Amino acid sequence: MRKIVKQPTLAEQAYESVKKMIITGELKPGEELPEEKLAAELGISRTPLREALKRLAVDALIELRKTKPALVARFTHQDVKEIMELRRLLEIYGIEGLSKADQQHVLKELRYAHERQWEAIQAHDFAAFMDWDQWFHDQFYEFHPNQRLRELIHAVNTGGSRAFLLLSKKVFDSAVIAHQEHGAIIEALEQGDLEKTKKQLAVHLENIEDRLLKYISQEEL
Repeated sequence: MRKIVKQPTLAEQAYESVKKMIITGELKPGEELPEEKLAAELGISRTPLREALKRLAVDALIELRKTKPALVARFTHQDVKEIMELRRLLEIYGIEGLSKADQQHVLKELRYAHERQWEAIQAHDFAAFMDWDQWFHDQFYEFHPNQRLRELIHAVNTGGSRAFLLLSKKVFDSAVIAHQEHGAIIEALEQGDLEKTKKQLAVHLENIEDRLLKYISQEEL
């Protein structure tokens, strides 16, 4: 018997469409998103669009406003520094919860995500790349015994820090470099060296911050 394939809802399709427009720069930081106009362009009603906008707001890709249209998110140097500081503290600490048995499972998942990221780069599908980037980082704390820690790390990584990369005008270059840095993290974990793995993750996160700050500096010129 063939399994029934779940079709994406209109809200899910709207979410992916608007997210892609943000990634590609079709929608600029600070640009307003009038619901009526956007719904007409997407060929849907405002109800599924509003669901999509709520999800995009959770991802920190847009800012919802009560009496005005939503805005494509803008970020400051301070935003970058605060969120990346949280990512370093939480994600690196999260690795310490990996048992020997968990490490092997995580390695398998990291390699899989790494391969999918490269495929996305080759296809210039950077929305997919960022989905796999999110998934890659999720694996380090998936088995951590502290559920609240898992939820907190996921929230930080899903929010503004992820949005920063999506908004980069040099997303191809950033994706290739991030893919290489992910490879160094995998290599360290393959050696069974958690301290080296933590160091490689720290380097990766510091480099992300540097790239984001340079991007914002260029935007302010």
